[in-house]
Amino acid sequence: MSLISNYITNTVSGKKNDRRFWLNALLVYCIVEALFHVVTYLVEYRQCKRCVLPPMFYVCRYFLNILLMLLVWAILNPLYGKPIWKVVLGNVLAFSLHYFIYAGFIFAALNSKTNWLVWPAIKGVTFEWVVYGSWFDIGKYVLKLSAFYGLKFYLNYRKAAGQRFQLAMVNKDMQLNLLKQQLNPHFYFNTLNNLYGLARSNNPLLVTALNQLENIMQYVVVDCNKPAVLLHQEIRFLQSYIELEKLRYERHTSIEMNVKGDPQQLTIAPLILIQFVENAFKHGMKEKSERNWMKVDLLIEGATLHFRLENSVIGTQPMPGIGLNSVSNLLALQYEGRHKVDWQQEGDRFLVTLKMNLS
Repeated sequence: MSLISNYITNTVSGKKNDRRFWLNALLVYCIVEALFHVVTYLVEYRQCKRCVLPPMFYVCRYFLNILLMLLVWAILNPLYGKPIWKVVLGNVLAFSLHYFIYAGFIFAALNSKTNWLVWPAIKGVTFEWVVYGSWFDIGKYVLKLSAFYGLKFYLNYRKAAGQRFQLAMVNKDMQLNLLKQQLNPHFYFNTLNNLYGLARSNNPLLVTALNQLENIMQYVVVDCNKPAVLLHQEIRFLQSYIELEKLRYERHTSIEMNVKGDPQQLTIAPLILIQFVENAFKHGMKEKSERNWMKVDLLIEGATLHFRLENSVIGTQPMPGIGLNSVSNLLALQYEGRHKVDWQQEGDRFLVTLKMNLS
């Protein structure tokens, strides 16, 4: 569990790691750019002392290149992975700003007549002359652009590989825990005890209850070995589970499950929804009382699943424990950016809402 917790913590702090990665990349770029300017100055000075400009010109150009690199990253980073037309427009904008700001600096510096920036003997130049002599700098921009996309690809690849490993570890651990929690000896004992009571009284509900128990065992033992199951299988599992749990309560106890919409061929990670239902039975309805009630609503709109669970609370329902936190972490890994989950207690009512995009 500690290993999995570490991976979950690393996922939560992903943005911080991203910032550190880009800061390190920027530091490397600053060093390379500084070496380039030093070498350029020394080579030019050795070949033609009259051709070099004052050292402050190269210092200013060095910091300008860093600022322009940050500008390019700031423009292109949020566009990565977006529609191609947005990426193209972003690249055109980044190149235009980079090119004309740099050319404008060279033009302004060479015409500034400032002794610490340009020698007094140097005459002013035209903007056309600056543009004509800037082809080498366009090549440098292409290298900067290539470096950006190379770094971005590497970062995303590393994150994807880490998330795949995390997901495999958490999914495996969660499924084992859920098997222990959901189909533990207490569940079997209560179910078999209820079935025994139905059999002794020759209750016609016995056949239905046995069929529901078969559905549960088929789902957990066979179907859940797959990374994803059909949504209608998950729904049928929930219905069977709730119907078997109903046998423990009095007839006047209100326990409802409503399903609207067509699951079609939608798939979902197995054992996602059962954790919320099990939590409601465990904490909200653990005592037999006329005040107990529970309502589960599932609405399917296209590829979007809306899950809503309300249950009674006698006293104060405990804060989400390992079970709910585990399913939240799994949702964050497997449905990143495609789900929203929330739970809250209002008086004697506990509410869980979950919205998932299953496309």
